[in-house]
Amino acid sequence: MTGDEAVREGVRAGARAARRLAELGVCVLEPGLSDAEFDRIEAEYGVVFPPGHRAFLAAGLPVDRAAPREQGESRRNPWPNWRDGDPELIRERLGRPVEELLFSVEHGWWLPGGRWGPRPADPAEAVAAARAALATVPTLIPLYGHRYLAATQGKAVAPGRAVLSVVGADAIHYGRDLAEWVEREFEDPGADRAWPEPGAGDRVPFWSDLAG
Repeated sequence: MTGDEAVREGVRAGARAARRLAELGVCVLEPGLSDAEFDRIEAEYGVVFPPGHRAFLAAGLPVDRAAPREQGESRRNPWPNWRDGDPELIRERLGRPVEELLFSVEHGWWLPGGRWGPRPADPAEAVAAARAALATVPTLIPLYGHRYLAATQGKAVAPGRAVLSVVGADAIHYGRDLAEWVEREFEDPGADRAWPEPGAGDRVPFWSDLAG
């Protein structure tokens, strides 16, 4: 699949996911983000939404059905309030995957396979080494709770489209794209079924390796 084909497929998956989310009625959908709002958000937080995530949020902005609208961005709301949420909380959510992984490092975890070299004996030095290594990995943009999509990096056409669930050093693939994620997360969340691993073009550098 070429870069342009991957972008088009990501956009289609994002649009399908938004339609299915609306059909399921599991959240309130406000008007989607405009191009001007995307520009403001990306400039403010230093991220670039991948094509599928952008198409998903442009079709409708999900907000928590259980939370009063005036509550805005709250730690209890699983949906990031990109339009008018608390910038401090949004930055916290953007930094959470790395900070939680560093917490795991502080308490003894280390990336297997020798890719970070030998673990320093001092926990503070181990955290510093891990932080330096993580400075180059794709930023994960919060999607819902601890589900994430990778931000577009630099001049790259698009990152992998896989939806990841990340808590500390515990990472799993939760869908090969947004459409598959909505099915798994909301359509039948209690179903016990195997989900195919994402293909090579859908995997996210570093984070997909962490997920195995």
